[in-house]
Amino acid sequence: MIRQQHRLLRSVHRVAASKLKTTSYSSTRASSAPPPHNSLQTFLAHAQSTNLPPTSTVYIGTCYEYLCLATLRRLSFTLIRSGGRSDRGIDLLGHWTIPSLPFPLRVLVQCKALKAKISPETVRELEGIFAGAPIGWRGENVIGVLCAKREATKGVREAVRRSAVPVIWIMIEDLGQGRGNVRQILWNQRVNQLGAEGVGVGARYLPGAEGQKVKQEVVLIWKGEFWNPDDEPSKLDEPLPL
Repeated sequence: MIRQQHRLLRSVHRVAASKLKTTSYSSTRASSAPPPHNSLQTFLAHAQSTNLPPTSTVYIGTCYEYLCLATLRRLSFTLIRSGGRSDRGIDLLGHWTIPSLPFPLRVLVQCKALKAKISPETVRELEGIFAGAPIGWRGENVIGVLCAKREATKGVREAVRRSAVPVIWIMIEDLGQGRGNVRQILWNQRVNQLGAEGVGVGARYLPGAEGQKVKQEVVLIWKGEFWNPDDEPSKLDEPLPL
């Protein structure tokens, strides 16, 4: 039964992956005009040319979306930005590749740039974006990812655990100059049921610049070792509970 489910998921994800490579989310919008920016650098240039205030919610939110997009690559997420007036609450979308599966999992991502603590209601809002997902990211086997600048509160952790859909919470702090750092990852049992069983999280310590504190970064664990598809496995400093 499990093999049949994996074969079905593999065929679905092949189609979705092909669509991600050949199309952009902007093609699902009414307008076919190319986006004015596609990276943090091009957005900053666009913001300067349009006199967008750095204190505006659009400026702060878009910067954080690009920060999350770049930072999540280290966790093997392949994403495109879909944020905009007609994004239906979806800031990023794409795939998550994990070593326990031979195919990637589809993901929908919301990025919360709020400095204040996130409430459990935000998890319920994340559940609502599934209905507005583009073709290829609909159905039961899609993961909702919530990125925020603060650690998950007890209420948020409980909301993630009890959610009826697969949910991942990732805390990404802004280190400045376009650099992000993953400080917390947790997900619910629904994510494990999609194939993440056996994948864990751990911590490694990154040397800071002169005069700065050593930074702790949360990473993925596979078979007791730090896992990154672009690097050789290395020993972990500290295992962390999900």
